[in-house]
Amino acid sequence: MTFSIRRHLLFLLLSVIGSVWAIVTWRVYIDTQHEVEELFDANLAQNARILLALIKHELQEHETNKNEWVEIEEHLSGHRYEHKLAFLVRASDEHILIRSTTSPLFSMPNQDFSQYSDYQENSYLWRVFTLKSQKFFVQTGERYDIRDELISEIMSSTLAILLMTFPLLAILIWMSVGSSFKPLQQVAHEITARTSNQLHPLKINKIPLEINILVESLNSLFIRLASAFENERRFTADAAHELRTPLAGLKTQAQVAHRAIDPQQRQQALQQILIGVDRATHLVTQLLTLARMDATQIMPTSPIDMHELIHQLIIDLTLQALEKGIDLGLEKTAICCVIEGDQEALYLMYRNLVDNAIRYTPAGGQVTVSLDNRNEGKLTVTVSDTGSGIPSEQRAQIFERFYRGANQNIQGSGLGLSIVQRVAQLHHITIQLDNVENGNGLGCISVFPLSKKTENDKDCM
Repeated sequence: MTFSIRRHLLFLLLSVIGSVWAIVTWRVYIDTQHEVEELFDANLAQNARILLALIKHELQEHETNKNEWVEIEEHLSGHRYEHKLAFLVRASDEHILIRSTTSPLFSMPNQDFSQYSDYQENSYLWRVFTLKSQKFFVQTGERYDIRDELISEIMSSTLAILLMTFPLLAILIWMSVGSSFKPLQQVAHEITARTSNQLHPLKINKIPLEINILVESLNSLFIRLASAFENERRFTADAAHELRTPLAGLKTQAQVAHRAIDPQQRQQALQQILIGVDRATHLVTQLLTLARMDATQIMPTSPIDMHELIHQLIIDLTLQALEKGIDLGLEKTAICCVIEGDQEALYLMYRNLVDNAIRYTPAGGQVTVSLDNRNEGKLTVTVSDTGSGIPSEQRAQIFERFYRGANQNIQGSGLGLSIVQRVAQLHHITIQLDNVENGNGLGCISVFPLSKKTENDKDCM
């Protein structure tokens, strides 16, 4: 299921903005209503005080018939709100002295101090302020619909502005999001335009941080794919190159066996075919192993007892060593031998090292695997032999594929040490080549950090 991030962001942003606007509008309405009430209430009180000041002197100087009240004559209305405003003046005995034409007969409050009150008449609700003095009661009032109409006008204009800007805001968000996605479209366009063999990293200027993470991930993927394709091409080339010779030899020996009249000659040819098949099988096995190692980027690890692993390895290679008269042994001076690694890969690594040592050690020689803790917190594994060794000028090339050194008479594929180096790389260690102490032979030294699970073991202290 696919969806548009652009539309999703537009919907999300407009929803959030609309919700915030709704909350703000409600708050503005509450605040506006409160302020309008405050303003009009203050205006009522001020009008009452002005009216009291104006009429107090006049009413005191000119006697007014208490049985009559003065009603302000109604003239042409000066404003449409005028009939919604009213005032009323009473004497201390609540006798009406002056009253506006539109003024209802407001009720008198029970308290003896000035106050606000509401008065209902003819479906109209009035807001009334009563100002009390020693001789007069002045009441000013206005209908609530004046206030409601003002609040409605304010909110209508506010909502109109918000609603008018909402489509414009949506367009601006749509354009902004689209502009922000241009680098992503550029990345997509560049990837689409590539062919299967174009695996170089993407190079795009001014990449946003969020898209840069995607670009870095793609570049990392391209590097891994390029490495995988390179390993595949190298494997194909290596297999084609190295299998050509043994297969040609097998074909030749098969032709010899087919044409041979002498049974002994035929038997020798068949024996050479078997030897050639063994060599080809060993070569293919090494090629496949190296290809699998090249394809591995991260090696799974678990605690491994190297003493047990090397002990089993020596048991497996003892027959091969005895056939050549080699003294194959294990020396253990290490207290702790548990490291973190991949057991199958490490077994393959040391099998190749010990197998090479047996192959290149003359009959009657010695091959020894030693385990010691010469470095605190680490395990040193050394495979040493009494062979002819490797000249120092050749040691930089010895781990290259199909490199077999000066002694070409020893059977082998030239891939064993390449496998050793790859396993060492996956375990983040290095293989150091050095002469043995007596000067005859070669030592392959590898150093592993001890497993964290055994660092605090009392038996390892």
